[in-house]
Amino acid sequence: MIRKILAVGFVCMGMAVGRTASKPAAASAPAATAVSAAPAKAYAFEVVSIRQNISSMQGDMGKPTADGYRMINSSLSLVINAAYVPQTAGSAFYSPGQVKGLPDWVNTERYDIDARISDADRAAWQNPAEQKVMLQAMLQATLVERCKMAVRRDIKNANVYSLVVGKDGIKFKETDPAVAPQSGTKLPWGGVLVTSRDSKGTYMSMYGTSMASLASLLSNILSGIGDHEGIVQDKTGLTGRYDFVVKFPPIEPRGQGAGQGATPADDPSLMAFTAAKALGLKLEKGEGQVETLVIDHMERPSEN
Repeated sequence: MIRKILAVGFVCMGMAVGRTASKPAAASAPAATAVSAAPAKAYAFEVVSIRQNISSMQGDMGKPTADGYRMINSSLSLVINAAYVPQTAGSAFYSPGQVKGLPDWVNTERYDIDARISDADRAAWQNPAEQKVMLQAMLQATLVERCKMAVRRDIKNANVYSLVVGKDGIKFKETDPAVAPQSGTKLPWGGVLVTSRDSKGTYMSMYGTSMASLASLLSNILSGIGDHEGIVQDKTGLTGRYDFVVKFPPIEPRGQGAGQGATPADDPSLMAFTAAKALGLKLEKGEGQVETLVIDHMERPSEN
């Protein structure tokens, strides 16, 4: 269970790179909308190499480099979730249940990507805020050109969970920009993840993380694992970046603890509620707009 959360929540679907400048559909008229290029300039990589990788080497989930983007032995679902992020409020990235129509091979086949920007884009690429917009647009252009991808966003009202601050206040601190980031896995939205494990459970220490990203993680726990479908949206009102630790209890051997009821390690919904409570937050049922990314067409990437 914990391994699935780590893989699905932070490697497979946790790819919020930035938001496009395009506006979401009006709140009063949820509907399916085509995905179009947002930046004024039609950004695209100058050179892109995509090759299937059938080795057993460890994968790299993909990240921007000094002169482009590189991914090693990973699925194209990572690229999709880096290229397209929700434009409705409260979520940093799509949970598994919010992406529809993916061909099976997208999650099972692994690829290497080495993409380079043009010399003309190098100056803008050095600006972190501009790089987010550029990278998202460039990845979208790559998917359209090489995979013939056709996508649209569908927005509708649905039952959701709101992530709010509990009555006793939060139990974590705001990130201190003067303190050097912890060593660990640098996440695409800018945070850092450090995992550890002991006899008491598994710990996910997160640094420089937004509440929208935490809400999306909890969505992954609820809708990406098991049959429980619940989208979590950030309603905390906390707009900064924060450091906190999410703890998951150890997994009991099958059959142990029988008759004691479900534990957080057994039940995704209980796990999400327990994690939120430990941080001084809580999940409240309600209704809100849920955005789905619909893949209408996608082919295997064309040859280099």
